[in-house]
Amino acid sequence: SGKPLIAISTLDILVAQAFIPGQSSVIPDPIEDLKYIVPMVDARRMEVYAAVYEIAGQAGNDVRQITETAPAIIDENSYSDILEKGKVLFIGDGAGKCADVIKHPNATFVQCWPKASAMLEPAMKAYKEKRFEDVAYFEPFYLKEFVATVSKKKLW
Repeated sequence: SGKPLIAISTLDILVAQAFIPGQSSVIPDPIEDLKYIVPMVDARRMEVYAAVYEIAGQAGNDVRQITETAPAIIDENSYSDILEKGKVLFIGDGAGKCADVIKHPNATFVQCWPKASAMLEPAMKAYKEKRFEDVAYFEPFYLKEFVATVSKKKLW
């Protein structure tokens, strides 16, 4: 149909969602104090998929990803390097389990799930910058390879 394909990562959606008023009331007051956002997706047990984003502007108008998206096993020392530099917002469905382990005063945790409405801003930015995917060759980015298995549960 000639329509461009725009890919937005789940972590980018969570970051954008943090700055939409009324989406979750996730930005702590005052906003000037928030230095980093760590969106995280639960990966079972004490593992999350996450990246670190640095906030340089007011109301999230200058946010940039400073680490690669990667799996992380959460313990009491996780993210201590950025927590020492300023306030950090941990957001996503992996944030809840981190709140039980990371006890730093600069840490704020918001358990939430990505909303489709939060895709608008990053999608519009990608459209304006003409960052389109090749429809014939695009593959979603998954950190772990998908392995199909046969269920051992009896369904009937």
